[in-house]
Amino acid sequence: MASNVWTLEEGEVRRPGIVHVVMLALFTGIGIVVGTFGSLAIPLGFVSAFWPGQAVQSIGSIWFGWWGGIAAGLFPLISNSLSGSAPLPVSIAYLPANILQGMIAGWAFRKYKADPSLVEKSDWSVWIIWGALVPNAIGAAWGSTMLVAFGLITQAAQLTTFLGWFIGNTIPTIILGSLVLKYVSPLVVKAKAFCKGYWA
Repeated sequence: MASNVWTLEEGEVRRPGIVHVVMLALFTGIGIVVGTFGSLAIPLGFVSAFWPGQAVQSIGSIWFGWWGGIAAGLFPLISNSLSGSAPLPVSIAYLPANILQGMIAGWAFRKYKADPSLVEKSDWSVWIIWGALVPNAIGAAWGSTMLVAFGLITQAAQLTTFLGWFIGNTIPTIILGSLVLKYVSPLVVKAKAFCKGYWA
């Protein structure tokens, strides 16, 4: 059953350890590579028409709780600088949305006891709604608002930017994220680094 993924077995004690710090560094590194490549590959002004970095953001917290959430906030700071998609002050302003984007799916999978391997229809529903649609709507709304606030786009261009941002993040989240969750999660949930809680 899906709930078994998150339920502690009798006598099981889980604590944060060096393996979680390693996963934080690993996911940050993966996010930098994937995020930078995506921003350079199909740029659309200050957003990307296909940004696979969001898939990394959502998956990280599902597997590794807050360790993945921290990585979700960190790696866009670096990938945005490397790709030139946003000045550093703007990337810092994106931070609250990036952390939210990184944590919403992890929260939802734990709350609704959804299986990261996407076994049941209910698992897919949690993933599509809370891993793709909701975080990307928040990210696009916050990000486009910051671009207006910093004077990088006009108020009139915000809706177009929002739509481009939302679509450009949601499509790769659903396509790439679903594949990774479906086929890699069965291995990850058996690993010591997997977090049934938010820190271990």
